[in-house]
Amino acid sequence: MIDIASSLEKEYGDISQRERESTLTELRRIEAAGRGRTEIKPHAIMLPLLFGFTGGIVAYGASTSSAMSGTSAMIAIAVGVVLVLASLWALLAPRAARFTLTEEGIRVKQLLLPWDTIVDYGVVEHSYNGFSTHTSVTLLHSEGFTPPKLGLLVLFGGSTRDRKSGLYETRLTLHAGARGMNCEKLAKRIGDFFAAAQARHELRRMQAD
Repeated sequence: MIDIASSLEKEYGDISQRERESTLTELRRIEAAGRGRTEIKPHAIMLPLLFGFTGGIVAYGASTSSAMSGTSAMIAIAVGVVLVLASLWALLAPRAARFTLTEEGIRVKQLLLPWDTIVDYGVVEHSYNGFSTHTSVTLLHSEGFTPPKLGLLVLFGGSTRDRKSGLYETRLTLHAGARGMNCEKLAKRIGDFFAAAQARHELRRMQAD
């Protein structure tokens, strides 16, 4: 009986060790997906193309129309050219990062929203008549955490406090979306960093045991 008990104890010990190693391997994989930093820059595509197309039609129509007076035609051409140039600027001009995903948290300018103060997040793409107007990223903060003032224009983001729960929520807005990412890819990238932060915490706890 002693030999059987020892054998069972060893077997269960081996299983426990294998499960631990498997868990550690999976946690390391999750942690690796959220290393480094990713800058999230606003970028518009559909609306600038629409305005540029409209501006081109206006400018072309005014330059070829015989019904318009010289002054009216010049004004219309000028408006069309402005729309085209504005469209090119919106499409091609460099943009500063609205926020940056880091291993420590989400950095907005020089301010940091640590991952351990974020309990949930959401990414929603808003559209009008089939055209994407903006993408909203919302961060729900943990109890007791008051986010710093981000120094952004109201249109670009800010934090509000829910009166009932007392929890703060931070909103970050990208007009009309993230450069190089659609809504799903942006949500996944935020999720990678969010999960990696939780994995690091669990790795430290398990390795300390």
